[in-house]
Amino acid sequence: MGGTVRLLLGGDAMLGRGVDAVLRERGAAYPFAPLAPLLATADLRFVNLECAITPRRTRFQGAPKAFYFRADPVAADALAAAGVDLVGLANNHALDAGIEGLRDTFDALAQRHIRWVGAGADLDAAAAPCVLDCKGQRLGILACCDHQPDFAAAAGRPGIHYLDLGNPRDRQALLDRTAALASRVDHAVVSLHWMPNWVPAIAPERRRLARELVASGARVVWGHSPHHVLGAEWMGGSAVLYSTGDLLDDYALDPHYRNDRQCLYLLELEPHRLASLHAHPLELEYARTVPAGAAARRWLARRLAAACRPLGSRVRRDGERFAILPAAAPGTRRA
Repeated sequence: MGGTVRLLLGGDAMLGRGVDAVLRERGAAYPFAPLAPLLATADLRFVNLECAITPRRTRFQGAPKAFYFRADPVAADALAAAGVDLVGLANNHALDAGIEGLRDTFDALAQRHIRWVGAGADLDAAAAPCVLDCKGQRLGILACCDHQPDFAAAAGRPGIHYLDLGNPRDRQALLDRTAALASRVDHAVVSLHWMPNWVPAIAPERRRLARELVASGARVVWGHSPHHVLGAEWMGGSAVLYSTGDLLDDYALDPHYRNDRQCLYLLELEPHRLASLHAHPLELEYARTVPAGAAARRWLARRLAAACRPLGSRVRRDGERFAILPAAAPGTRRA
């Protein structure tokens, strides 16, 4: 019987552009140093890395887009200084510096003993899960992205694990890969870079897919991309985090969604079930992330509770963090 694994899930970490400049000026420890005590409480720390890490100043030779995110190799030092164990690369910025930039990203991560999932030298490598052993339990992480199809890996071509989640064949492929992973690990985590930026609500088809993934064996469905916090839904001993927002960036402030107010999620995994789910409130400064102050905690408590309520979940204050609980859990009160 394995011990409880404390898994920390962060949202999108964008270390390029202005963050890259600050890293070169202030050093690798600067962006995440205020979170060090929280990061140290976890056994495993996963984030979605939303930039290429390469010294090259090249750009992907596809259709032009609004934003290209690239960071110097010091960005990998920042991840290592924060204790990050695994990054997701199945997203719409992993190839912003082209295929050679993606290969440089692999090298930078490997040199610092940080594992990755969701991108690879070909489709088989990009679609392959990352499997880790921790405290007597085996975790498997599968990652995919439903946008930027020209980043897709193929036979003999590096890229990301792209799937069109509106296509029945691609959706079934994801369910089949989830079931295959769940059959050989204690906990299958499916990381999805999905939904548009600033999406105001979770579409019914996303909830249906989440239920299908859990039915296929996913213990955790971990969503990101919309840039703000959406609700979490319990499904028996599993949970769906529809959007974990951002973890680090230099972005402009959206006054409605308050993308400077985010959460870091701590999950306790026991054999055969997810035992607890907590959200630690954060404030994103320019190129630096800190624990949320009192005003931001109150705002996030209201926003998270409102987002979770339609999903059948409740939010309870637990010191300076929030416990996200099933609606039927006894003794709960709303934040």
